[in-house]
Amino acid sequence: MSKYSFEFKLKLVKEYMEGETGGYKAVAKKYDVINYGLIRYWVNDYEKYGEDGLKRKSTKTFYSGEFKVHVLQYRQYHNCSYREAANHFGISNQATIANWQRKYLDEGFEGLNKSIGRPSTMSKNKKEKDTLNLTKSEKEELIELREENEFLRASLAYEKKLKALIHEREQKTRKKRK
Repeated sequence: MSKYSFEFKLKLVKEYMEGETGGYKAVAKKYDVINYGLIRYWVNDYEKYGEDGLKRKSTKTFYSGEFKVHVLQYRQYHNCSYREAANHFGISNQATIANWQRKYLDEGFEGLNKSIGRPSTMSKNKKEKDTLNLTKSEKEELIELREENEFLRASLAYEKKLKALIHEREQKTRKKRK
């Protein structure tokens, strides 16, 4: 459960937006909120979604790996901040996108597709038995899909390396300018 109630958040957001108290820090100090960044998040959510943006979400949202890559590509193409990308795609927490970015840079597409939680308890033997009962056309399709998967992994690895080289080159040019 959230530490702050919906009514409390709404009160602080409205007070900030009226501008009488001052900035985020002044409102946070007045109401004894330790992290003034929370108020900034609340104001952003209120501006984007109205009062519904301040209500606590009761379910956790799961995103596919393809969606995560799409968000990261959108952010890179439009050169926008995590907050702007989160607002565009309706993601409540901008830090989620920052985590995706870090995982993508560290582990590639595979890092974005990792399942959260406990690993499956199904043994490898059971999985192998399930694949043995395929028809000939299904086996051929499986082989094609595996080859396509290898190609996509290779292209993503290439893209990751290219981005790293571009980033490194940008860093060097920035240092030279200073």
